[in-house]
Amino acid sequence: MVRPAPRATRARGALAAAALLLVVLSGCSAGGEDPAADGGTGGTPSGGATATADDRDAPLDANEACAAMYVKGDKTLEERIGTALVGASDGLDAAAADQMHAIAVELGRLESRVPEEFQGPVQKVRVPFLQLQKSLDDGTQEQIELDVASTVEGLKEYQALC
Repeated sequence: MVRPAPRATRARGALAAAALLLVVLSGCSAGGEDPAADGGTGGTPSGGATATADDRDAPLDANEACAAMYVKGDKTLEERIGTALVGASDGLDAAAADQMHAIAVELGRLESRVPEEFQGPVQKVRVPFLQLQKSLDDGTQEQIELDVASTVEGLKEYQALC
């Protein structure tokens, strides 16, 4: 089992991750209603789902970008981000590292598809995921302190755009 940081740093990370989870949960109830309501009345889910199935690299408009973060999937991307960060703060095993990597890749794809005003917030959300990947690549995972605050800030900015 690989630990991302010493116990004190993990405790701070766990607190930050818990704060992130609270922001995520409040964001789901506040941000999740509007995109779902807009998509439900405007027919965006069927159009968005078709575009995603046909071309996974197609650019997204603002409504589709919001749906990608807050609506699509059994668990939304926002929920999976919070879960991954909490899991990594508890201790980084192979499954948690794989989850963090998968989300980093998904956020990278999202960043290239969203409108320009969404790209900065996505970059902020990606910070701890990229930090962890760099740490694993460098073999310095024992010394890493993930910048969860960047993710919180990025999610707030993203939600404000929705």
